[in-house]
Amino acid sequence: MINIINMKYDKMMKMTKHLEEQNYYVNTDDKLKFYFSNLNFIEPAGAIIFLSTIDRLKENEIPYELESIQNLERDAISYGETMGIFQKLELSSARSFSEGTNYIAPTKIVLAELFDALNDQNKSIEIYYDEISAKIVQKVLKNLAFQADEAVRNLFEFALREVVRNIFDHSKTPHFYYGSQLYPATNSVEVVIADVGIGLLNTVPFDIEETWFSSPSDEEAIRKAIIPGLSALSNHAYAPEDYKNSGYGLALVKRIVEKTDGVFSIASGKKTITYDLLGEIIEDCDVKGTLIRMKINLSNLNLVNFDEVLEDARKEAVSKGYSGSPSTASQKLKSQNIRKLN
Repeated sequence: MINIINMKYDKMMKMTKHLEEQNYYVNTDDKLKFYFSNLNFIEPAGAIIFLSTIDRLKENEIPYELESIQNLERDAISYGETMGIFQKLELSSARSFSEGTNYIAPTKIVLAELFDALNDQNKSIEIYYDEISAKIVQKVLKNLAFQADEAVRNLFEFALREVVRNIFDHSKTPHFYYGSQLYPATNSVEVVIADVGIGLLNTVPFDIEETWFSSPSDEEAIRKAIIPGLSALSNHAYAPEDYKNSGYGLALVKRIVEKTDGVFSIASGKKTITYDLLGEIIEDCDVKGTLIRMKINLSNLNLVNFDEVLEDARKEAVSKGYSGSPSTASQKLKSQNIRKLN
């Protein structure tokens, strides 16, 4: 029995670890049932982790049950229905809304369908990167307590575009999820993007010396993924030169989020690492693919100097013997450079 009390990042990661420890993905004899009677809270990251877990159980043909929500009068249940979470779980037929004043509901994008749609519209995948990041930013900044200037908007779009681009560059995923939640009281936002692909351990390059005596771990792969200039092994062959992978995307995004006094989390395989200005938290988990969570303090975005962030990343890359030349896409903001502090 799995009692879902809070669909939050840390709680749902612990749930994935529990499922792995109890061998639920290989032992179909144990009765697996999820209960929502005590559900108190839903965040985008937690909801996406749960939906991805159910996808995985279905893919592996593992039997499971979900408690009916029909007679559960809880605010979190109502909120989950409003966002369509319980409809995706086939527990509700109530009307749902893919977007609300302060949220974009967890959304599943099937890549085969996306590429068909882009082909019909004669659009490139690079245009899609810009469109989806602009959509999220428009939703978030529209209802902030302060008026965001163009520099803030461009920086936020850059961060999102780099995370989305990473999915198509490396993950080999059949689909991915994204969602966001704005918290007006603190002018902060949580944005989550998760794929169900091959994971960082199978894409991040390791030197032969690193693999000589032991196999690399998921934790090591996560740490390598945020080293600037260390390019992952795979890359879509159709990318124009400006978008060729250079290994700077996640490194820059992490730095930007941290400089807003925010939180940046990566989960892949058996590990999740959460970074903030105070340090890092390492926890066990069991996820298929890679999940990126950004909790950004939007009030501080206008304090981030992009040129300084980029130069800092370049210096780290060179000091570690990696490329000091980010791709054009990893350097550009959609219009002018971010305003420098006086």
